[in-house]
Amino acid sequence: MQTARKFRFGAFELDRQTSELWKNGIRIKLQGQPIAVLSLLLEHPGELVTREELRKHLWSEDTFVDFEHSLNTHVKKLRQVLDDNAETRRYIETLPRRGYRFLAPVEIVSNESSRVSENVGSSVPTAPSSEAQALPSQRLIALPEQQTSPPTLRRHKYIVTSAIVLAVILTALYWFYRPRTPVVIGIHQLTQTGHLKSLMGVHQLVTDGTRVYFDQLDGDRWRIAQVSVRGGDVSYVPTPLIPDPRVADISADGSELLIFNDLSFKHSADGQCAFWIIQLPSGQAQRLPDWAGGLTWMQFLPGSNQITYVKQNQLYAANRDGTGMHQLMTFPANYSLSLWPQYTISPDGKLVRFPARLWQIWQSNLEGSRLRQFLPQFPEAMYGGRWSGDGKIYIFDQLVYTGTSLWAVNERASLFRTFDSKPVQLTNGPIAFPAATVSRDGRKIFAVGESLRGELNVYDAGARQFRPYLGGMSGAFIDHSPDGQWITYVSFPDGTLWRSRVNGGERQQLTTPAVGVIFSPRWSPDGRFILFNAWQVDRRIDDYKKIYMIPAGGGAPLLLVSGDFQPADASWSPDGKSIAYGGVSGVGDASEVRILDISTRQSRTVTGSKGMFGPRWSPDGRYIVAESGDEKRILLYSFVANRWSEFPTPANTTEMGWPTWSHDSRYVYAMNNAHKIYRYRVTDSRVEEVADASELAVLSPVFRWGFWFQLTPDDRILVLVDRGTDELYSLDLDYR
Repeated sequence: MQTARKFRFGAFELDRQTSELWKNGIRIKLQGQPIAVLSLLLEHPGELVTREELRKHLWSEDTFVDFEHSLNTHVKKLRQVLDDNAETRRYIETLPRRGYRFLAPVEIVSNESSRVSENVGSSVPTAPSSEAQALPSQRLIALPEQQTSPPTLRRHKYIVTSAIVLAVILTALYWFYRPRTPVVIGIHQLTQTGHLKSLMGVHQLVTDGTRVYFDQLDGDRWRIAQVSVRGGDVSYVPTPLIPDPRVADISADGSELLIFNDLSFKHSADGQCAFWIIQLPSGQAQRLPDWAGGLTWMQFLPGSNQITYVKQNQLYAANRDGTGMHQLMTFPANYSLSLWPQYTISPDGKLVRFPARLWQIWQSNLEGSRLRQFLPQFPEAMYGGRWSGDGKIYIFDQLVYTGTSLWAVNERASLFRTFDSKPVQLTNGPIAFPAATVSRDGRKIFAVGESLRGELNVYDAGARQFRPYLGGMSGAFIDHSPDGQWITYVSFPDGTLWRSRVNGGERQQLTTPAVGVIFSPRWSPDGRFILFNAWQVDRRIDDYKKIYMIPAGGGAPLLLVSGDFQPADASWSPDGKSIAYGGVSGVGDASEVRILDISTRQSRTVTGSKGMFGPRWSPDGRYIVAESGDEKRILLYSFVANRWSEFPTPANTTEMGWPTWSHDSRYVYAMNNAHKIYRYRVTDSRVEEVADASELAVLSPVFRWGFWFQLTPDDRILVLVDRGTDELYSLDLDYR
């Protein structure tokens, strides 16, 4: 009787003579008693090998050892080597308190090199050979060793060689076409002008490969600026016939700029936004016809000499002289023209992406087919977006209050990528990049970088100048507690609510960013609560404006009002039992002034307030002051007379805002678009200018653009002055 020398199972082979375990021809580090345990299990495949049998096999009777611990250790080593475990067992099964059983099929080779095999648990009977009869305990079946013929061997070699070549080719193709992840490896500042270049990302910048063209505020008007892609001196593109021009697009060859007059400046002769084509570098201008009867946005049509534009939610293309006009597609109902109108077309002219409600981006083919949401799983608010010149990368902004972070999607065409590849975050503070464009080769991003900070100032009427207040803190919406010991304020730019002593001590944060951007907090008349408005920049919800109150000492905010009305600008009644609030601003009759009873949570509309917003209850409780829907007028409601009256609008004023009561209810203060503060006397509506902040870079603590002011308890004027930086940067990209 001959004893088997080798056992084969799966990818493993055990040589009993040398006590070596091999896997796919590679020797595995395992020796000593674990090998002996494996050998005994392989001699009895499919059978129980008791712990007592293993003890006798491993140790003599006169050996004293911690048998249980040692055996468990040997089996654990075996399972590690075999990539096996007790839960998902493939080779070794544990029979609790009894022993072990080897599960896998085993084949053995005898000393005469004959192959012997057995499939444990097989139900197919085979005739036993003399070799198998010599090993009854193993119940193994002897098979004659098969010899491979030379033609078969050559065929096998050919198949293996072909498989290797194919694998190498596929690996090379994948390596070349794989979706690579863009990474920012360097940031360089290109300008040092100190002038504003973007407001909430609504400004564009473009590049022709050698220069970057962007908007820059020069004094009180916008101009088209340019700088080398390597940085240096900034110069302006001459546009003497075009007041307040702004960049829209650049032609594929970089020889023409598409620019427009911002509608908000009301400078075009017909009261509409005008678009122009500027020849570079001369600045020669050609005004484009207003085919839409009120243009909102235009872009060059890639691969052609035509211009695209929007008319009544439809995208058109036309020649520059107005001929060849034809419709490309109809935007869906969720196209967010009011959010920002800048659709963008891919460089190959096949795809268009555009803004949608709830801070989403949608896309379709240029003729309108295959309409779908871009990155539907992206959890945050998103806006903007632009392709690189070669179409291989698309960048967009994630909006978080006044801050933004840049994201990118690699869209290089290949056999291996899906249509929407995984978005990658490129930046994450402390500099926000609200406006950006990509170089034509996708190796650089040119972006406006903002570092936001404000300085709180108070007006010194005697010196007729503004000075830092409360240490020049970067915060606004200051409100004093009734006892004058505490203040509440909103930190800028993160927009969270805080409370502190008047001297700045005992600072306490009351809200987190998850609650939203906080504005206009107000102490309750009894000093127990703080009323505030919150705006959530969230693409998943539509009712993003809400009114809360929170215990003055901190705690969970209590939601008072929310819904499609988009409530905001809440203020207390003098008795603390009610609040006045308005709806969304600047939308005509969609808003009105309402009064909420805190105890019943029921609201009623103030008579005649249709189209008004921003109400402020007078300290004596007799009046409510509010803004008109067109943001040009300040109106006064008398509870006694049950009617509204209108304060006169100062000359050269296109916007009036932030009406604020004096502490004695005798006056209403308001600021106009020129940042001049006026005071109205309630008894006769007499108006006078009391302060001029036009020389300051004042900003709104809700958005960086706009303006804001407030009064101290002794009626001194507070403003927030912009002390941040706003420059152009170059971001170097690598793909990994």
